[in-house]
Amino acid sequence: MKTCDEWSREFDILYSNITSNQAPGLTEYEKSKFLTRAQEAVVVMLYNGTLRNSFEETEEVTVYLDPLVAQKTCPVATGLTLPKVSSSSKVYKLPDDLFFRTLEICKLNDPECGLVDAIVVPVTQDEYWRTSRNPFKGANRRRVLRLSYGESKEQAGVYSDTGYSELISEIPVASYTVRYIKRPDPIILEDLSADGFSINGKTAAMTCKLHEGLHQMILTEAVKAAKTVWAS
Repeated sequence: MKTCDEWSREFDILYSNITSNQAPGLTEYEKSKFLTRAQEAVVVMLYNGTLRNSFEETEEVTVYLDPLVAQKTCPVATGLTLPKVSSSSKVYKLPDDLFFRTLEICKLNDPECGLVDAIVVPVTQDEYWRTSRNPFKGANRRRVLRLSYGESKEQAGVYSDTGYSELISEIPVASYTVRYIKRPDPIILEDLSADGFSINGKTAAMTCKLHEGLHQMILTEAVKAAKTVWAS
């Protein structure tokens, strides 16, 4: 596992090589920003298969992303101001570190059968009205519709949910559990608190916690991004 000093030195060497020592030097904060963005971009590419195979398609990619897999049962959200699409739906707060959902598990409180499992079907806002009126695709005793609740935000070049799910079900939802890919902790090469900086809300120095097989890829992507900024 590379230390923060090793990340910094290797960044400098690669950066100098590809810019022929003509580019201005970067601060540790600037290098940390490029490394963190590159790390997130690599995770996105591994997840959707644009880099190699997609998540769980091969053992290699699964091993790379295993440290980021988590599962949590979500609480019902309170104090929300946006209207719901249905008076009977419930809005749940997603984990703060969620990057991409990989599995959604919903249990319904069926008055005849007790707790039963139901599939969770994600639908877009535009699809909801058509889907909800379709007896074969709408919510029923074994199917729950899920809408993203709130606006979207950009993370590593892709848009993801702000942190809520609205569930529409014919039967009361007992629990909603999400298995997901966590947003990786940032790579911070030195403590940033003295300068008043932070990356993804964190200031303490920390190295990359992902599999070592990804480190060179992250470094290369970060330096390429830095070169693009310098050349623009």
